[in-house]
Amino acid sequence: MAADIVRLSYPASRGLGEPIRLALVASGIEYTDNYLRTREDMVKLVEGGKLMFKQVPLLEIDGLNLIGSEAILRYVCRKGGLDGKTDEEKVKIDMLAMGAKDMVFQNVIYSRFHEILISKEKAEEDIRTAIKECKNRYLPVFEKVLSESKSGFFVGDSLTMADIVLFDALSCVNEIPEFKEIRLMDEYPLCVAFIDHFSNQPRLKEYLTSERRHTVIDLEQAAYASRVMGWLPS
Repeated sequence: MAADIVRLSYPASRGLGEPIRLALVASGIEYTDNYLRTREDMVKLVEGGKLMFKQVPLLEIDGLNLIGSEAILRYVCRKGGLDGKTDEEKVKIDMLAMGAKDMVFQNVIYSRFHEILISKEKAEEDIRTAIKECKNRYLPVFEKVLSESKSGFFVGDSLTMADIVLFDALSCVNEIPEFKEIRLMDEYPLCVAFIDHFSNQPRLKEYLTSERRHTVIDLEQAAYASRVMGWLPS
């Protein structure tokens, strides 16, 4: 592959790849999606020697083979100037990004995989825990940070990695049927307004309304990703 071609290898879903896609778009970095659609696609990638720990996402950029979703995201955000302007901003970005990822992955996303791999009962337990955690630990914090913002962004006066990760997490919570049913996000109007604010940013608006943007994960997507990763038989 030519050194100037940027390619992201990941299943055709949001997951760990979506914040990276958002960061690439926000940074104005053109890239190609290499969707892993079968277990054979994943095995071929592993055998190609580009995956340090035999895991995806993989971002091929600047002649490098980058793995680890957080490492990739930080690399792209540094290139795009989305990593904060001061040490205080940088550490605040990291803390908010950590909280957003914990909120959405620990129970919300994993519930879909647990229903496929474990049981429906386990998935229902995950969702109940996720709702409790969102209300008691995460969403009030995000709402408070936004109430103190003069720019509409989470950190500083411009878009950063914190906004990217939080948009991914908040839009997921806003779209998951179990959360929509109880109208959870109605209690956090600034978080809802932030989703709209982020969605209308230059570059990002075009991407988010295009066919490249995947829907929030459902059971079909979880089963497909599980087969690609080898957690389920093909």
